[in-house]
Amino acid sequence: MNSNAWHGCMSSLAPNGGPAVEPPEDPWSEQKIPSKATASAEEVLRELAPHWSAQANAQKTLASEMVVSVQDLALLDREDLRELGLNMAERARVLRLRPGGPGGGFASPHRTGTASEVSEPGVGRMERLSSDLLLSTQEPRPMHKSKSVCSTAASRAEEEQRLDEIEGQADFWVSCLASSAQVAPSASLLQQGDVRENILEAFFDCTPERVREVFANLDSDGDGRVSVQELKVGLEQCGLTGIDNDTLSKVFEHVKGSARTLHLQHFETILCRMRLAGLLVRPWFGKLAVLDFVPGKVTETQVGGGNMCQFFFGHRPGRSSVTSPVRWVHMQNFDTHQLFALTVKYTLHPLSVEDVIEQCQTKIDRLGCHFFLTIELLTVDANSVQGRQPVRVRGQHVAAFCSGPPLLDTLITVTQADRKFSEDWPGGAPPAPPQELAYGPGWPQRLRQRLTAARSRLRERRADALLYALVDLCADELVAVTRAFVTRLTWLEEDLRIRGDKSLLDLGEVSLAQLQLATLSRRLRSLQRLVRRAGEQPQLSVTGSADYWKDCADHLEEAYEDTMQMKERCDALKASHEQVQERGQAEQLQLQHDEAARQAEKMNHILFFLTVGSTIFTPVTFMSSVYGMNFANVEGVPTIPELLDARGYQNFWTGVICYFLVAGCCVVLVYQRFHGKGNHHKSFCRTPCGSSCRCCCR
Repeated sequence: MNSNAWHGCMSSLAPNGGPAVEPPEDPWSEQKIPSKATASAEEVLRELAPHWSAQANAQKTLASEMVVSVQDLALLDREDLRELGLNMAERARVLRLRPGGPGGGFASPHRTGTASEVSEPGVGRMERLSSDLLLSTQEPRPMHKSKSVCSTAASRAEEEQRLDEIEGQADFWVSCLASSAQVAPSASLLQQGDVRENILEAFFDCTPERVREVFANLDSDGDGRVSVQELKVGLEQCGLTGIDNDTLSKVFEHVKGSARTLHLQHFETILCRMRLAGLLVRPWFGKLAVLDFVPGKVTETQVGGGNMCQFFFGHRPGRSSVTSPVRWVHMQNFDTHQLFALTVKYTLHPLSVEDVIEQCQTKIDRLGCHFFLTIELLTVDANSVQGRQPVRVRGQHVAAFCSGPPLLDTLITVTQADRKFSEDWPGGAPPAPPQELAYGPGWPQRLRQRLTAARSRLRERRADALLYALVDLCADELVAVTRAFVTRLTWLEEDLRIRGDKSLLDLGEVSLAQLQLATLSRRLRSLQRLVRRAGEQPQLSVTGSADYWKDCADHLEEAYEDTMQMKERCDALKASHEQVQERGQAEQLQLQHDEAARQAEKMNHILFFLTVGSTIFTPVTFMSSVYGMNFANVEGVPTIPELLDARGYQNFWTGVICYFLVAGCCVVLVYQRFHGKGNHHKSFCRTPCGSSCRCCCR
């Protein structure tokens, strides 16, 4: 490019059509920098920083940072160029083209033509985000979000403070909705199936990317400003319909202040505050627990009822400073409208909010400038810890949003009952506990105790350490469930060993526990993957927490191995129970056999005595029958001689008695002989007599 062409290019880019800027007196003044009509950031950097442009990820970096045109390049300061990867020489060449630099330069799209409105070199741009969560971060850094009318740091800070005061005027924003009833989605719309597309993206998507997209569509002339008519169109694109012109004009004049038109930050303020007002205009009964802490102090607040608007419209003191207090917002009792309000206030990504509502599986992602994770948590019932009762487990779904570096100053957690737990957990879920207060039992209460402890080191760190503490406590909950199963199985094994077939062991419970252990191992494995991915994130290790993530992964690995071992113990326990049952059945059969033998022996004794009695009385009966016959001759005299004897009756009884004595002695001798053999056999022989018996009684 010759000197005339350079003069033409720089003249066209000079503010207010001012005089042409002289080309810089260095070798780069002859570089073929494209004209304004065809200029792009990539083309300019290809000429000024050829070594950086030759890198494989150079174009991808520009696209991710939304640096497209030469005007976008004009907004970057030295720190921004360093973050892009340019070295010192390349940054100096690019900065020569900035307004006020030695090389003249190209204009910012927000310049109004006066010298006071041109950004001074070396002064970083002032960023203002309506949310506390989406503050500046290393990657991706929202480079396109800058003040348009502030030329110095003081003026930018003044404008920043003015916008913060306007954002905190809750009464003003709520009063603007008195005649605008359609700014909030209707109740019927909340019942539709596709939550992300029909609700979140249509009404509550206030992410910087979405705001820039809508604002770019409104800013057709590229000057970074919109009128009141364009503002109405932009609000309607974001789902804010039904706002009358008087209200819109009132808001327009109130926010723009001394500026002639609205800029990007003004548009963001109006969009977020109008949406929050639409959500907060209705009464709420839920509560949020909010803890703001610095190393030496913790401020705890219960948000609900009267202070709801103050929390959602206000900002914490010192939020834009690196040493700003860290905030933990916890929602114990899940409420959809509160979640939507948090989505708008902290500009949460619609995909992450959808995962909270739909209760997705355990995972961790980085969406925009914040980290998002969900955990399918299991908590053991307190009565199941001792092992005397079957293990009873409840399911929870935990979600967390953590702001990214460098501030890392906000953590939002949402706890709700797992709606799919009854289907996923074998045996179903136990009855739900009574409604808890702000924190509830489990990890939220223990995390609060860690923060409020007298010498808490957790307060000395940022939100990434708080996020690790959350995951670590959830891992402890799963480990506690694993230990409860270990205790229960150990108690059942001991009971089976001591009581045998009279044990309280139920094979149905063991089989159910084996299925539950499979589900528990799956939850442990999912949390292991989450911890491993979190440990690989360099942004979550800025405070040296990589070793802590590794330690948490080791604990989960140990618990996972325990679940695998307990599944094998369940198989062994079932086999032992079957052996005990078989042995008990054999003993029962033996007892029945012995009882039958005793009954048979008793019957034999009875038959023996009956037989002996019959045998003894048979001769006497025979004699009585013979001598009882009335045989007589013709003269009527008995023919049996003994009947004629005067002592015949006495002789008969004498003979009978003698017979009984002799027979009794014989019976006693015979009984003692056979009964003595039986006792001798029982004393010295442990097995029934048979072919295999070698005892002396045979």
